[in-house]
Amino acid sequence: MVGRMSVLQQLFEGTLARNSLDKRVAAVRSMIDSQRDRWGALGQAADLRTSPLMTKVLPLIRTLLGADGAAFGTSPEFSSFSSPTALTVTGDPSDDGAGAFIHMLWGGHTGARLPILDLLADLSSPTKDPAQMDDLSALLAPLVDKTRPRAAVPMNEEGIKYSVVELRLRDAANCLCAYEKELQPNPISSLQRIVLLAALSLFAHAATRAHERAGARERILLLDASNDQNSPIAQGSTRCVAHLLGDASSYMASVVNDLLTAQALNWPEMPLAALNRLLENAGLPPLEPGNALARRIDEIANDVEDPEEVRHEVADELIRQAEGSQRRGLDGYLRMLGIRSGYLYPIQKNPHKRLNPADRTLEVLVASTIDVTTPPVEYRDFLDHLRQRWGIVVGGRVEDASELSQVGVPVPPRALSENSDRFLTRLESLGLARRLADSVAVVGLLEAIHE
Repeated sequence: MVGRMSVLQQLFEGTLARNSLDKRVAAVRSMIDSQRDRWGALGQAADLRTSPLMTKVLPLIRTLLGADGAAFGTSPEFSSFSSPTALTVTGDPSDDGAGAFIHMLWGGHTGARLPILDLLADLSSPTKDPAQMDDLSALLAPLVDKTRPRAAVPMNEEGIKYSVVELRLRDAANCLCAYEKELQPNPISSLQRIVLLAALSLFAHAATRAHERAGARERILLLDASNDQNSPIAQGSTRCVAHLLGDASSYMASVVNDLLTAQALNWPEMPLAALNRLLENAGLPPLEPGNALARRIDEIANDVEDPEEVRHEVADELIRQAEGSQRRGLDGYLRMLGIRSGYLYPIQKNPHKRLNPADRTLEVLVASTIDVTTPPVEYRDFLDHLRQRWGIVVGGRVEDASELSQVGVPVPPRALSENSDRFLTRLESLGLARRLADSVAVVGLLEAIHE
């Protein structure tokens, strides 16, 4: 479903700074006239221009809706709201299919449906009794007329067989669902964590394509808790991320090669013909002889003798064309997703990223790794679980140094041990770990977290 948001559209028009004052007042007056009983005394001001509704209330509501900086212009339809209610769901299809992927991963409408989807539906239900609503939903509910159905993209989920990676991610969703039910926080906090888990699951799945589908080396990520960008830990973490992104780029090239090989086994001998056949099979027009891409592919075919080099250069050229000006192939997508989900750092344009999760992201990683309905686990066991579920090492396991060396990231054992100790301290500060006697530490939901 999506919300019918004519009132929100008037609110947007009435709070857009670039609109003239007269235009903003007209939009607000129209909003009041259509729902006068909802605004009470706020809508009875003699002069709307200086009324609290115009100067304080409506700008505040827009600020709340746009907390993530994604409330645009005068149309709520193509905005993304920081809202806990499905009443404000918009039809903006800008997620590149991520929502449909997560829906299928978590079981959708099949017999493999996970409880986290039901939790998501309950948290955001548009039919909640106002007495059961959180404060933000109660504020927004009067601004949405009602919902209207929206046809879902048909997907064949029959007979899905989940891979090893996907089964791990489904287990992560079950753990987070148990965490939310145990914690019972406000809906917006739960929704934030569920969305974060969806983003991390998408990242983990995409990052393992080269390993799971192309037979490349399994990658691990070193979590940096050093607080020093020049430390051996930070440098090792940066190399781990670079290897993972490099694998993603190589995987994209292998996909292009597979597509062209399906057209002709010896396609490097006639790359343009194979590409045009691929385009025709996809219902697209072939490239004209004078087309810039066609000329470039002909140049590669004429100038490069080694067929393997032709494969590489043609694939790179096609990926560049597909990415356009945004330069967002699979490696760029992973980098963007990692930054926006608080997984990779720094968030600036520095191309050298490392694994240094934000607090909320770290909480989700922990909550999706352990079962909080059972007693807290020993820290060393938690590190094993973290490695198995998310491919993350911290340095507190005996085998961490050798595993990192095997993937070309040697890090001094002492630096790893110190990094693990700092990571444990960080978990303690979040209320997710506690040091006990005899050098034993445990990880779990140790005390209520009030949000």
